[in-house]
Amino acid sequence: MPHPSLTIVCLPHGTPTHQLATTAAHRLAATPLTNLGSAGHFTVTTRLHRGSLLQPWRDTAAGGPVRLLNLNAMRAAAHRASWHRWHIWNQVVEGTRPAQPYWTFLERHRADPARYPIAKARQHYLAQPRVAAMLTYNALPTRITDVPTSHLEAFQVGANGYASHGWLSAIAGNRFLCLDGTFLVNANDQYAAQVRYLTDVNRRVDALNPRDILVALCTG
Repeated sequence: MPHPSLTIVCLPHGTPTHQLATTAAHRLAATPLTNLGSAGHFTVTTRLHRGSLLQPWRDTAAGGPVRLLNLNAMRAAAHRASWHRWHIWNQVVEGTRPAQPYWTFLERHRADPARYPIAKARQHYLAQPRVAAMLTYNALPTRITDVPTSHLEAFQVGANGYASHGWLSAIAGNRFLCLDGTFLVNANDQYAAQVRYLTDVNRRVDALNPRDILVALCTG
């Protein structure tokens, strides 16, 4: 079974609040995904109109009209968090050479599985000093934050690039179901593919009517 991930579903304005979860699930049924329930993904700051939100809880909600979701705050918080995380990462990997992401070893394996088995691909990836430094830090119970090896390419872009990547990632989730039915997927770990996905999602979010609705679902 696939690992759970976050999918954002767009719904047209006018969808009744009590039908947000079921309507989003119905739209999701047209995709290969399994709905595992609503997720409290969005930041909200309004004390008014909370009846128009899906599962409001303190400063979060699983969805609601765009005008009631504080998307700017989500982006700003993600930018700050990524900026700080990059500086921690930079200290963790100090003195190590830039590393190759795992997908480069995986592509080499797929090109010649017999001569380059998957076990060797993993071994070569993990043997890189920069990756080893990240894994070691992540194993510390006193670590300030994780420095995910899946972020390796984004980290290596630099502080500003990584912070911008965080800004772009704040709303998007792993998959995004657009109003027109277009289904966008963050298909792989390659940084260039991630940026294409995030760019498309943010462009579509910013084009929504303020009364259009976003719903976050945990999917498998």
